[in-house]
Amino acid sequence: MSLLRIALRMTAVKALFGNTMAGENVLDSEIGILGEDDDGLNIVSKKPFIAVYTDEAEVSPDPQRMFHGNGSVILAIEYGYTSQMSEIRIDPDTGEEYEAILPDAYTIPVTARMPEIYLDVLGRQIRDALATGTSEAAKIFRSLFLSVSSGKCERAASDRNGERVAAHRMTFILTALPDPQVEGDVPANAPMARFFELLDAGDAVDQNLATLFRDLIPATPDDLEHSRLRVGQTLEELRALGLGPISGADDTSEFETVDITIEGSQDTEVTADV
Repeated sequence: MSLLRIALRMTAVKALFGNTMAGENVLDSEIGILGEDDDGLNIVSKKPFIAVYTDEAEVSPDPQRMFHGNGSVILAIEYGYTSQMSEIRIDPDTGEEYEAILPDAYTIPVTARMPEIYLDVLGRQIRDALATGTSEAAKIFRSLFLSVSSGKCERAASDRNGERVAAHRMTFILTALPDPQVEGDVPANAPMARFFELLDAGDAVDQNLATLFRDLIPATPDDLEHSRLRVGQTLEELRALGLGPISGADDTSEFETVDITIEGSQDTEVTADV
């Protein structure tokens, strides 16, 4: 489980919620909402929707044997159109009925070109909500990754027995932050701390998820163990590097003053206290 990937999905969903033509129908990892069968592309939802996923992730080799990096994460967003999503409205100027899919403020009837216009407009709204949204969820979302290395939008369409169906799949490759290893990695106002607070302010399910996620992060260990976690070394390897505990030493041990001679410089007196 990657807490960061969960945070990316959930904050993206909350940032999009109510801020596009899809309204509140923004879904987290809705499996099968887009599919294919013998008749071509199939869209399960019969009303405007957005579905958010995190797909593949790739982490560069880590010589320190750390397992909490997230590397490059693919954020995928799917949205589609079927003729069943259209609704009948009344033209305020003529009083006549017309079929529409775009917002009420614009009297634009559905024509052959309208599905692609609808998908492109919705795609623009999605980008705006994630890139410049001012909600706390949008701000947290943007703080969870360092950069967007690439983006792509793919299209699929078919005519299912007279029903026009089209969909877009938008993907972004994000350079994501690593997961927190210990509680000390989640200070106040850090991205993950703000994410947990966002869940605390949500419904009962969000609050329970916040408790679960916090419980997955262990307490910060003592200095030696913390250092070992940071550099990814076993205790024996730390000792070999001179970073481990000194055999026979305890909390009452003292180091005597020693002289260290460095060529090309004056003698330097060094003291160390335990």
